[in-house]
Amino acid sequence: MAKKIVKKNKIKILPFIIFFIICFLLYFLIKFALEYKIQNIYIHGTKNLNDEYILSLSGIENYPSFLTSLSTKIENNIKLSPYIKSVTVKKGFLGVVNIYVEEKSILFYKENDKKYVFDDFKEIDKIMYNYSPVRVINYIPDTVYENFIKAFSKTDVNVRDKISEIKYDPSEYDDSRFLLYMIDGNYVYITVTKMDSLNYYNEIYPTLMGKKGTLYLDSGNHFQEFK
Repeated sequence: MAKKIVKKNKIKILPFIIFFIICFLLYFLIKFALEYKIQNIYIHGTKNLNDEYILSLSGIENYPSFLTSLSTKIENNIKLSPYIKSVTVKKGFLGVVNIYVEEKSILFYKENDKKYVFDDFKEIDKIMYNYSPVRVINYIPDTVYENFIKAFSKTDVNVRDKISEIKYDPSEYDDSRFLLYMIDGNYVYITVTKMDSLNYYNEIYPTLMGKKGTLYLDSGNHFQEFK
């Protein structure tokens, strides 16, 4: 009688070992990625604000995990500041975070209610850096105020810095007229609708040949010397 041969199934150990090694490596790879901290933070675009202030807003001042520090969250944190116009966060290689900010412009200081006014109409009581913007010395009616800000914010910053004071000074023909007291000693009359003419002040000034007087940009472009 022939003997019945029974085949024994051999357990293949090698695939299990390979699977275990892969899981082991993945675990440590993920653990390393989650624990890998931000190495360097670079802040770009600041003019008046210091980097420490931006860093304190960002929420990553303690250099937390690079992977879990989401760019959108950092941006939203920084946007909470009234000084920030826009912000973009870009992550680089080897734990580098680049923060690009654009600051808002402070247009003027209102003496009637002691407020600093930004170009987006927002107002604050105090500013955290040394800056002396032009002063609006009297009340501007609401019917004129919004259009004034829109027009004034489009003027050249270099020209705005040459203005010492602004007085709302309507005429019987135009209720949106203003009188500007320039740092150089001249006066300038301007209206909201002709505010862009102010951008030519740097070109006009040399033609005055050192004379001091009133420049009427509200009605043409003529100059009357002080007597």
